[in-house]
Amino acid sequence: MGLTFPLLSDISRKTLEAYDFLETDPTNRLYRYGRRAYVIIDKAGVVRYKKVLDKPSDLVSDDDLLKELDKLNEADKAK
Repeated sequence: MGLTFPLLSDISRKTLEAYDFLETDPTNRLYRYGRRAYVIIDKAGVVRYKKVLDKPSDLVSDDDLLKELDKLNEADKAK
């Protein structure tokens, strides 16, 4: 695939629970599944952006994600 960053597999769902991405409502048909989420983690391992969506069909646009990355880059430059 040519990726230059690590990917995560979470069969035990521990990471989903830790980041609050796991659907925990037993009345929801997606119970115990991961909710759609977007996370930006910096090189130091700090979560700099997190958005968890309520519906699996919802998406964050590429433009919105790029804006968030630009904000973080500007904040880093100001340091």
